Amino acid sequence: MSNAVLHRQAVLNRQAVLNRQALERGVVRSGAARSYRTEPRRRTDGELRRPSSGAVAYRPTHAGVSRADHARGANDVGWRMVLASVVITAGVLCGLVGVAQLATTDGVSNSAATEVVQVQQGESLAAVAARISPELPVAQVVERIMELNAMSNSALHPGQSLIVPSSSTR
Repeated sequence: MSNAVLHRQAVLNRQAVLNRQALERGVVRSGAARSYRTEPRRRTDGELRRPSSGAVAYRPTHAGVSRADHARGANDVGWRMVLASVVITAGVLCGLVGVAQLATTDGVSNSAATEVVQVQQGESLAAVAARISPELPVAQVVERIMELNAMSNSALHPGQSLIVPSSSTR
């Protein structure tokens, strides 16, 4: 070994001996700073008082540490928990979308059944809507007829065939 390494080991050994002796006397040295007592000083009247400040050395407890495997902490999240969270979130999202879909659909678009009717002479789209579904608002029925027939305007011709939502009253 080099001289520098041997010198450093000698210095560390000397410091360890000094620190051990200081601990045996009840005094702790903090580096090159002044010494602090770890045991309370007695006053002249016999009462004990605390050390004013500084580092305090505690004696080792020599308590054994378990080498057994410990259970995982409560805040560890495994892949099963993540998968369950994703599945639950997807289910809740599908439920919310279904409820929103039910809330936004009206009576006309709910009916999947359709019929074919012939436009009569002088009849408008509103008159056809009122004739086939008198219980529903005319504007909704007109909109549904235009969707079913891919119409861009409401112009009709006598004898024209229209696909219309079927009415439950007929």
